[in-house]
Amino acid sequence: MAISSSFAIVPPIMPQRMIHLCLAFSFGALTFLGVAEAAESRQLEQLKARHATLRRDYAETLASLAHDLEAVGAIDAAGEAWKLAVPPNPREIVVTRLPSQVQPEVPHDVPAEERALRLKLRKAREQQSTELYQLSRQALSPPTRSVQLAFELLRESAVQNPDNAIARKVLGFVRAGDEWLTPFERRKRQAGEVWHDRYGWLPKDHVQRYEAGERNYEGRWITAENEAELRRDFDNCWEVRTEHYLVKTNHSLERGVEVASRLEVFHDFFMETFAGFFSGPEDLKSLFGGGTSRATSRSPYEIHYYRDRNEYNQKLVVEFPVIGITNGLYFTKDRVAYFFHDPTLTLDDTLYHEATHQLMYECLPRQREVATQAHFWVIEGIACYMESFRPGEGLVSLGNVNHDRIRAAQYRYEDGYYVPLGQFAAKGLHQFQSEPSNVLQKNYSQAAGLSHFFMHYDDGRYRDALVEHLSQLYHGVGAARRPVQNLAVLTGVAYTTLDRQYGEYMKSLAAPAATSAARE
Repeated sequence: MAISSSFAIVPPIMPQRMIHLCLAFSFGALTFLGVAEAAESRQLEQLKARHATLRRDYAETLASLAHDLEAVGAIDAAGEAWKLAVPPNPREIVVTRLPSQVQPEVPHDVPAEERALRLKLRKAREQQSTELYQLSRQALSPPTRSVQLAFELLRESAVQNPDNAIARKVLGFVRAGDEWLTPFERRKRQAGEVWHDRYGWLPKDHVQRYEAGERNYEGRWITAENEAELRRDFDNCWEVRTEHYLVKTNHSLERGVEVASRLEVFHDFFMETFAGFFSGPEDLKSLFGGGTSRATSRSPYEIHYYRDRNEYNQKLVVEFPVIGITNGLYFTKDRVAYFFHDPTLTLDDTLYHEATHQLMYECLPRQREVATQAHFWVIEGIACYMESFRPGEGLVSLGNVNHDRIRAAQYRYEDGYYVPLGQFAAKGLHQFQSEPSNVLQKNYSQAAGLSHFFMHYDDGRYRDALVEHLSQLYHGVGAARRPVQNLAVLTGVAYTTLDRQYGEYMKSLAAPAATSAARE
């Protein structure tokens, strides 16, 4: 069975720096650190408890409104209320995609009683949004300073009220008339371009001709068939530029746009879900103070998508003699993610796996080693876990326990295969990847399972720790950073306890998630 992906680590461009902690801390300083961490933990738990109470009270309000709306025949508004009242599944991250259109006014041409209820629902959503936003600000204040929680609350605030101008601004949107746009989209519009779902960004006056089968090639109009022939050579390929990606392909313009569109949705979800990986508390506080989360200066992430496997193999075989067993690759040396078209394969899993490597590695502009001495499991584990990402109608989800990667992890554990976390974490890149293929496959499954565990166990208790662990591994050790801390340290839980909890968690995945029904 082909390995679906490979994370290529290039040799270091500088000697690895070994950072040793000197014994400069006094006993009093260590005691103070312990007290500070305890205060941070208490404050975090208090914030989470307040969030849970806020959700519970809101669900009760929504349920009451839904019943009243049903009674007056406002079935659509009642359905909206019931949907908002459903409690989240702790085993899966589901995020509602924000609408691009400003919400319309509550209609006037409905019975007075119905309109009053619709206005009451709108007001309840706005109030919930405001309280969530305020809670997100508190999550950034000492002693908590949790970027992850702050961003989750902020995103939830925007979902409850998509027109919350402050939340939208922090998330990187600007209002243009009756639309919410990113700065990139606004610049495109100002330049006279429009987005086409098949052809990408086009000058507005080109759309009709493209839809009629013409193509603009180097300033002259030719047929789509002629352009396809000219683009067969990858050196003359299509280039699809979106806000964060540059997709080069010799397959077709339409396929390039499709790949870029999927990656844009993935990118936005990833940046919000792993906000703590990219930003510290001060960074997010500056956003609340009027900044924007949409970076505009970095180069786009580059994707090469070949017409078939043969071209993909020919391009990469010199650097990777075993390229034939892969279905995709992110190469840190040139910072390009490589894929190919195969109608017999589903691209999604491989696309999101390699995109994860790319997004995390390119958090810094410099070449560097990642997890070569230890902790390599989490590099591949988080990418395997991210394969479960799925866009849906109006929402995106991550962590579905029925995904092949998660089911394989559960099967391996039930079948008696498990490497204790302390031993597993001690393996660096080369030791991890040099295992026999049958062992390597089992280790990939365990790595995916552990990632799901750290993301979802006990309503995400260890999520912050996992994100911080990944951030330390990818950012490296700098003057302002401590050496990489293991997950036992970051969670404050012994490896042996984490082993036991993981086993219990794997067994629990066979049972339905413990969420209460919102509608009664």
